[in-house]
Amino acid sequence: MQQVTTLSLADWTFMFFVIVTLICLATRRDALLPTSVGLLIVGSILKGSIIGGLMVTFNAILASTTDLLNIIIVIALVVMMTKTMEDMGSDRLMVAPLRGLLKNPSVSYWVIGFSMLILSWFIWPTPAVALLGALVLPLAIVGGLPPMIASMSLSIFGKGIGLSSDFIIQGTPSVTAKMTGIPVGDIIAASLPVWATVSLVAATSAFYIAHKAIKANNVKVMDNNTDIQDMKKKVAATISGQEMAKRAVAATATISASPIGKVMAWVIPLSLLLDVYFMFTLGLKGGAATALIGGTVLAITMISSSFQYKDQAFSKVMDHARHGWMFAVKVFGPVVIIAGFFWLGGDSLKDIVKDNNAQGLMFDWGYFIAAHVPLNTFMVSLMVTIAGLLAAFDGSGYAAIPLGTSIAMALGKPIGANVAILASQAQMAAIWTGATLVPWGFLAVTASFAGVNPADLARRNMWPTLLGLSAGVIVTAFLA
Repeated sequence: MQQVTTLSLADWTFMFFVIVTLICLATRRDALLPTSVGLLIVGSILKGSIIGGLMVTFNAILASTTDLLNIIIVIALVVMMTKTMEDMGSDRLMVAPLRGLLKNPSVSYWVIGFSMLILSWFIWPTPAVALLGALVLPLAIVGGLPPMIASMSLSIFGKGIGLSSDFIIQGTPSVTAKMTGIPVGDIIAASLPVWATVSLVAATSAFYIAHKAIKANNVKVMDNNTDIQDMKKKVAATISGQEMAKRAVAATATISASPIGKVMAWVIPLSLLLDVYFMFTLGLKGGAATALIGGTVLAITMISSSFQYKDQAFSKVMDHARHGWMFAVKVFGPVVIIAGFFWLGGDSLKDIVKDNNAQGLMFDWGYFIAAHVPLNTFMVSLMVTIAGLLAAFDGSGYAAIPLGTSIAMALGKPIGANVAILASQAQMAAIWTGATLVPWGFLAVTASFAGVNPADLARRNMWPTLLGLSAGVIVTAFLA
């Protein structure tokens, strides 16, 4: 790899658009426009013509889409399955055992949190928060858990701890792996100590805040024999919302599920656990592991739909497939274009410009900075964290991963650091910020189920998240 000490016009232009993108994100403007313009202009400079720049723009988006397509497909299939689960009633049966554990507010915080974490690993955070928000959250609030604290638990454990690891579906580590060119299994292994540190610090500090709020709330735990009318009054008094009162009553109702729904409530989690078993025993990683999950999910959906809908299965499956793809494209549609711009900074540049001697523009900057500025693992860890944090303020943690991982590669390689660990910290910063600190992102969904203000929820999440990421910086600097 060429170790440059001077920078070209393409390098300077690329960095200009990186800075413009960061400014846009920090001021709550979407990153799609500046990165798209940056793609065209940098591509034109690299190829020496506007025609060449147009071709580079398309090739970069095609390259990022190709690399991320397996993730997009599996997310669409998982959402497709959850729609079928909803119609069967199996989703409600799967969380029904939790209802008896929600009478103590402090216990409820952890029950909701770990339930959200496990569901997020298997069906992703957005379907998980919809399920728990409708069936579990109202009962926890009745038991004395303040709505704001319940929302903190959902966001921190779900899209924070859950999606930042994503061990089962492997969408998040796959994005990092694609950006760095490191096998996804190595990314997951490298991320474990960083993820565990960030998660432990964030979850425990959030519980400290939660414990103080629970004591201040001082809501009496309801007796098991309280009638439904009294329950409605208590919930309304607790959170001042008639809508949540109705949800609490609905959550205590007898769960109805179709015969196949009752069967699939056991089959679905057991099937996915079997997938995990085969991943370990057969050594399936990366694309192979994703393929196993995707195939299993599709098989579950087809079998369930055939029994659930009978003659209507043909049209219902089509409707759910459309819903799944709409969700996946809504999440990843902007990401593949944004990622295409940052692909110019990595090894994919060779394929994009059709030149085997081309070097990623971020690498040029990395070697240039390393030659002029003293760098160490702590400084690089801090820089990738700040970059991931700022870039995630568009509301999508995924859109922030390319920037942070590009910096990890560009600055980590010249100093001989472990790029996988640095990229893992960038992944943590991106996902945690999008999950817990951006009111117009995932928090808006979470807050809607608890009837709280997303901006207030973001403020409550701020210290746990920043403390967790700070601890991650230290561990990353030590291990990298």
